[in-house]
Parts: sequence; C-alpha cells; structure tokens
Amino acid sequence: MNYINNIPILLIAITLIIYIPLRFIYRKKHKITKNLSREITYILLIAYVESILYLTLFPTTTGVSNHVSINLIPFKTINMYINFHHDFTLQVINLLGNIVVFIPIGIFALLLLKRVTFSTVFLIGLISTLFIEFMQLVLSINGVISRSFDVDDLILNTIGVIIGYVIGIIGRKLFPDKEETG
Repeated sequence: MNYINNIPILLIAITLIIYIPLRFIYRKKHKITKNLSREITYILLIAYVESILYLTLFPTTTGVSNHVSINLIPFKTINMYINFHHDFTLQVINLLGNIVVFIPIGIFALLLLKRVTFSTVFLIGLISTLFIEFMQLVLSINGVISRSFDVDDLILNTIGVIIGYVIGIIGRKLFPDKEETG
C-alpha cells in the first residue's frame, strides 16, 4: 500500500500556487465570471494528472533492474493474478488498482469536454494509458525506473476510464446540470 503514501503533495501544491494566480489573472483579463465549478474541476484534474504520473513514472523504492519486462499477450497477466492465491493484496492492487486509478479520466472527460461520445472516451483512455506504458518502457530501458510494459495494464486502465464515463453518465442523469435543464 506504499502507492497511496507517495502522492506528490509538494509538487501539486507548487503547481497550484503557480496555476491559481495565473488562472485568476486570465479570467479577470477575459472578463470570465461564471463557472467556478469548472475551475475547481481543472484544479482537481491537475492534482490527479500529477499524482498518476508520479505513481506510474517515478522510480520505486525497489530499485532499478537490468531486466525490462514486456507482455504483449492480452489477458496473460490478468489471468496470472486471478489464479494467484498467495497474496490477496497483490491481486487487488494489480487488478482493481489498475482499473480504479483510471476512473477519474472518464469522469473528467465528461465534465470538461462539450461533446463526449463513448468512442472519444475510449480513445482518451487508450491513448493516456498507452502513453504511460510507453514511458515506463522507455524509462526502464534507460535504467531510470524498474517497470514493465504490459498490454493487460492497457486493458485494465481503459476499462477504468470507461467505468468513469459510465459513472459520469449516471451522475448526469441523477443530478442534471441546471444550465442543461433550464
């Protein structure tokens, strides 16, 4: 459970200390007075993106290995963790964790983009997770971190984005936006 303790609070704070005044100046210059909730969503998105990049691309405490692991066989790792009965925590982190961590992307897509389709969210999920997996591969090859490129992570992360999208759609139906209904 070390992952949760490693959220880069200082980095997020520094970014927001810079972002918030700049955004305030921009809003004032362009005479933007509405959408405070949208501004809060941007701030949450910044914190989320920095956290996810920190958790996936920064070196771990386990050290750097000379071995670079690549799995291009769909469901190989997923099946391995499903059938691994020795450490339930490891199963949850690697299966559910890869899904849950990416749920916010689907929600943010609905909140920040004007028109969002399932295809758009699917592509956002696939491209964002492919970027992370590719960067993990490049950084591992160069000895910076010790991670793996795994097609199953792409599958699980993209499922998480889609689940976030579905949660957002349900949320819109349960709590319609005042501007959309009236």
